[in-house]
Amino acid sequence: MTGQLTGPERLQSQFVLLPPVMWIGQDLEGPPCSLQSSMVESSLLLVVDHSNYMSWVLEQPDTILNQFETNRQFMCSDYTLEMSAHSWPRVNDRVKREMTQRIDEFVDAMVDETQDSLRALLGDTEEWHEVVLYDAMLEAVGRVVGRVLVGLPLCRNPGYLQASTSFSKYILLPAMAIELLPAFLKPLVGPVVTFWDKLQYWRMESYVMPMLRERVPSIYHGEKSGPEPNDYIQWALRDVIRSGENPQDTNHHITKRLAVTTFAAVQSSAITITNAMFDIAACQNSLAVQDELRAELESANGIWTRASLARLPKLDSVLTETLRHWVILTHGITKTVVAPEGVTIPTGEHIPCGAKVGIASYGPHFDEDVYGTKEASAEAYDPFRFTREEIASVVKRQNAPPGMGFVTTSEHYMGFSHGRSACPGRFFANSLLKILLSHIVLQYDVEPMNERPANPWLNNTVGPPVGEKIRLRKRKAEVCPCVICSRRVYA
Repeated sequence: MTGQLTGPERLQSQFVLLPPVMWIGQDLEGPPCSLQSSMVESSLLLVVDHSNYMSWVLEQPDTILNQFETNRQFMCSDYTLEMSAHSWPRVNDRVKREMTQRIDEFVDAMVDETQDSLRALLGDTEEWHEVVLYDAMLEAVGRVVGRVLVGLPLCRNPGYLQASTSFSKYILLPAMAIELLPAFLKPLVGPVVTFWDKLQYWRMESYVMPMLRERVPSIYHGEKSGPEPNDYIQWALRDVIRSGENPQDTNHHITKRLAVTTFAAVQSSAITITNAMFDIAACQNSLAVQDELRAELESANGIWTRASLARLPKLDSVLTETLRHWVILTHGITKTVVAPEGVTIPTGEHIPCGAKVGIASYGPHFDEDVYGTKEASAEAYDPFRFTREEIASVVKRQNAPPGMGFVTTSEHYMGFSHGRSACPGRFFANSLLKILLSHIVLQYDVEPMNERPANPWLNNTVGPPVGEKIRLRKRKAEVCPCVICSRRVYA
């Protein structure tokens, strides 16, 4: 790697309110290095020369390097959710089987919820007005995700919506606080710092439990009273039946898995759409960028399917460029050593059981040799970077359609991690974010910003610009048979 990414100082400078970051090694082209996390017990090895170590990390079986164990520790689920280790694969299974494979079944509902939420949250006036962007996007995403996971009317219930979005927004804060503690203090302090999140979970459960109790007779005893619902609760009940469990004994486990799925879908998507909106508003030629996106979207003729969303390369490029800049976790791949005897990496260093082995995404994401173009350096935000031929030829995505770069991971793009541990929900997120961003761009003018708000960093996590505002106005509409915007076209 070349250019401005020569050495650890660049990454170290991004960490705030933390002890100094300790690196062992030379620069990003040198040997593996260890990064001492701010977390007391989280010894982490970062392999930054990703081209030499990527295949080795990805080839290791789960009995040696395990992603689920990393996720469990990251969420501190022993305290935040009290969820057993075997539940994590079942959460992923529901995401892969239902939320990914059946996306087209949810599209109409997602569009309907998007339109309704934007009217309520972004306003319906043609006058310029300010909106606290992250708060609005968190609720909008929460409603759309809730429409898929629990359906109407619960997804619009103010109590359920407040509980589910609060749970999604804050659960990582106590998890990070717990990780800062030595082991002997965690059982004492953990229940205290997680009380607020458990309260939100209990509130979610109070809304979901009646639905579970109502559906158990129909699914367990075959007592049908109408069409079978198509939501997370029904999928989870079906999974319980297939596994031979009694639904009455697993209702609490189902609601915990629902809470985790809600957090994963809502928080990351809300952060990404917030970052994308600020990026569009603050980029050069913001108004021209908005016009180009509208032209592409209007050519879609209001057809929302997984296939049609893959034919929007400019929209896809905007989201991909945003995630390249503002990946939520700067450790693109992080796995925990679970083999009792530890593991030896290719250069001979022995890593003990319990340590973490990974590959940082921050350096590869800003590699000038990969992402630099004649239009913009790798450091700059170029909304249509991924439509340019020189990028498509360098970033190894030959097997991906032009409009699917956002979800196609590689050693140069780890916004969703990479390999078999890549985020299973990224295809659902792709549809959700493209539908949401499309409707915002088509229905609203976004006022250009002179300076983009900063994103806060905490340890290896990049948060959104919380509390920052954006100015927008509803675009003038004329009646039109196009279903894309509630039968209106905006000019």
